[in-house]
Amino acid sequence: MVCHLPFEIVVESTGIPDVGARHAEIAIQADKHVGIATKETESVVGPYLTRLAEQHGRLFTPLDGDQPSLLIGLITWAQTLGFEIVAAGKSSEYDFIWDEQGEAVWCNGTCYPARDLKRAWAMADGQEVPTIAARSEMLSAIPQISVPDLCEMTNVANATSLVPDRPDFHALVLRTHEVPTLLDHQRFGGVLEGSGRLEVFNCLRRPDEVSFAGGVFVILRCEDHDAWELLRAKGHVLSRSGNSAMVYLPRHLLGLEAPISLLDAVLKGLPSGGGPAVRPHVDLTARATQGFASGQRLEMKGHHRHIEGLRPEVHGSVPLSPSAPVPFYLLPGAEIVRPVAAGQLITLADVSLPESHLLRLRRAQDAMFFGNASPSTQPPSKETLSTPRS
Repeated sequence: MVCHLPFEIVVESTGIPDVGARHAEIAIQADKHVGIATKETESVVGPYLTRLAEQHGRLFTPLDGDQPSLLIGLITWAQTLGFEIVAAGKSSEYDFIWDEQGEAVWCNGTCYPARDLKRAWAMADGQEVPTIAARSEMLSAIPQISVPDLCEMTNVANATSLVPDRPDFHALVLRTHEVPTLLDHQRFGGVLEGSGRLEVFNCLRRPDEVSFAGGVFVILRCEDHDAWELLRAKGHVLSRSGNSAMVYLPRHLLGLEAPISLLDAVLKGLPSGGGPAVRPHVDLTARATQGFASGQRLEMKGHHRHIEGLRPEVHGSVPLSPSAPVPFYLLPGAEIVRPVAAGQLITLADVSLPESHLLRLRRAQDAMFFGNASPSTQPPSKETLSTPRS
């Protein structure tokens, strides 16, 4: 109804995957820039819409104020300066706030008993990984990963080529100063198998400590001991080993920062993240946490756009085929066509997908980036992207 009017940029923020695809395509075809806040759409067809906009001399760009844009900016800043990026990521949306007197942890307005947390509050030297594992178990009643977290990391992966260490992420419960210690290589006392990893952590803090909720970070390799010890003295956060350091933006201002991205796109022709480098490196996929019978329909619900009975994972991107995992946000409205067991990745052969704008654009994306190649002819995904969590 409005695409013919003389404006220059659309902000797509419905949060509805198929609607976001339709609005973005219409806007680009009407020669408008698109600022995408509907990360669900971007996780399925972001690379295609980026290229479509480029063909029209316009931009399809994430927006500052949301974590993907801020994190992509921080990653490219570190790369420009020549740092080795060990890991990069975000804190989950809600802090874990410890009420020591009440022996409980508060998260998103809900109180969870945590009587034994005092034992796992501090990490003894050499016991960092076991302590964090015990802490996560103590707080297992609190959700430690969410669909929005992994959706956003999917978009960052496709913009930067960084990948998760494992499909469901480590999602550790960490205090801010612990992050560079645990999100480092295993040989330095961390949990990661290598560098260039994307990760999410849950910020554990006391009520009087600064929040990290929604903030973003990069973990950098410390190559000059003297320089980084000087920076440690200036208050920067280094790992216990001194081999890595965290640089971070502990803020999440949502739409309040978006005008910077709008001005950059319209006045400077600059995206806030990704640009021509965006490619389908990974997909947000779904693993069943319960059994499904033929005829059941999958429904997207709630503020976090989750689907009951499915948990998110991030795997290497492949074109749609019967054996391929289905991108998570193609599944709303899908019908199960054969029994699915708990623990199984949802593949295209398991469901009948509703025809939609999003599905049409995903097919176009597959043709654009994969051509006529079948998944079996594609390079194998990294083992860390195909091994389910035990």
